[in-house]
Amino acid sequence: MPDTCRAVVFTGDGRHEVWEFPIPDPPDGGAVLEVEAVGLCGSDVAQHAGEHLIPGSGAFPVVPGHETVGRVWRLGRGADLGVEEGDRVAVDEILSGQPPFAVYGYTMGVDGDTGLFGGYGEYMVVLPGTRLHRLPDDKPAAELTVFEPMANAVNWVDIAGVQPGHFVVVEGPGHQGLAVLEAVIAAGASTVVVTGTGDDGIRLDAARAIGAHEVIDVTATDPVERVRELTGGRMADVVLDISPAVQTVLTAIDLVAFHGTVLLAGLKHFAPADGLITDKIVVQGLRVLGGSGYTPTSMAKAVDLITVGVIDVGHLRGEVFDLESIDEALELLARAIPGRDAVRVSLVHRA
Repeated sequence: MPDTCRAVVFTGDGRHEVWEFPIPDPPDGGAVLEVEAVGLCGSDVAQHAGEHLIPGSGAFPVVPGHETVGRVWRLGRGADLGVEEGDRVAVDEILSGQPPFAVYGYTMGVDGDTGLFGGYGEYMVVLPGTRLHRLPDDKPAAELTVFEPMANAVNWVDIAGVQPGHFVVVEGPGHQGLAVLEAVIAAGASTVVVTGTGDDGIRLDAARAIGAHEVIDVTATDPVERVRELTGGRMADVVLDISPAVQTVLTAIDLVAFHGTVLLAGLKHFAPADGLITDKIVVQGLRVLGGSGYTPTSMAKAVDLITVGVIDVGHLRGEVFDLESIDEALELLARAIPGRDAVRVSLVHRA
């Protein structure tokens, strides 16, 4: 058993390094995990650049990673986390209690030899009060890391009120948008359309494989006209905007039916939606909602859907990297490798 482990550290100025840490003892009431895999999220790109994604709560240097799957290596004295040593678990990144609000991979930075609070590390400290969810042993860890975006998706689909028989449009085929597609299908929507751009070929292919009834390349086809054709002029019951592009907000308003629902969840990094005509919302009697993340209930439901196989996480596997290839992984995540894209990117510490 080694005494040390490695972890990727974001320094807050657009750089990352691999540091060595002593493997810690579990805190009283907590645990230490052997991290198997962590999903790399689009928000990691902004965090890498030094952006404080949680206002007033960011920390640098920091071990990032909030879509973490691992094995319980050691339980601390008096731990009451609902799991046993050896269990494979998903880590709910939001910790309430002490400190008052903390997010694994974001708000707890490196301080001396401590700081293993994110999934980019080979080991991870779990504090008392953390919600851990048991995961099945029969699926690759890289695929199971989708539990966190799936938890968001389940929550947003519930907020938007997707019902059996609905015609739904999902804007944005990134790994979060594809998770939303899975959740929309699981909710029973009769027709689901996914929109993307000409650069999203591999992602739109994944949407087809998951079960989208149609995909639209908006650089080649007017999505509003195509949805009008598909619905006989009625338009979509629900539009979920999961894209980082500001223009999709305006398009969503044009895609939705009278008295329909638009849910905005794709972060635009505070860019204004120039050209938004709010009278369209008023005249159409639209519901425009915000989706800010998951809830404990939606995370538990997402884990259950994955465990029983309602959601096929294999379609969201994407490309898998190890620590030696972290530079390439982060470049691919940022879509900075010419001619190359991935449905999803994950870092695997243990195959």
